[in-house]
Amino acid sequence: MGIEAIALAAISTVASQRQARKATKAQERAQRIDQKRQDYTTARERRKQIRAARVSQAQVQSQSQAMGTATTSRTAGISGGIQSELGSNLSFLDTQQGFVNAIGQQNIAAGRARQRAGEFAALGDLASQGVGLFDEE
Repeated sequence: MGIEAIALAAISTVASQRQARKATKAQERAQRIDQKRQDYTTARERRKQIRAARVSQAQVQSQSQAMGTATTSRTAGISGGIQSELGSNLSFLDTQQGFVNAIGQQNIAAGRARQRAGEFAALGDLASQGVGLFDEE
């Protein structure tokens, strides 16, 4: 009876670990999909920031042309400020995206570590069950 119990425990452990690996891979795929979604969102936000800066630049140029101040230092300063704000906004978006990617990679690593921990725990349980069965005889 003891050998059958060990065999059954081994089979269930292998099946359990196979399912755990599938779950971990599915979680990794989901994390990568979420990272791509975040990448698309960031790209859209970048385009929006660039578009807004171009609109602002065009308004400044149009108004300065209409007032005859297109070549003044004030107009150049306003244009420079718009470009500086754009650069700052894009830098912020890049930093945020870097954090999102780092978090995603850490989540994948954590999932893999949890899976390995589960495998070791299952092996330990199997070993203790085997030892317990032989102690009873």
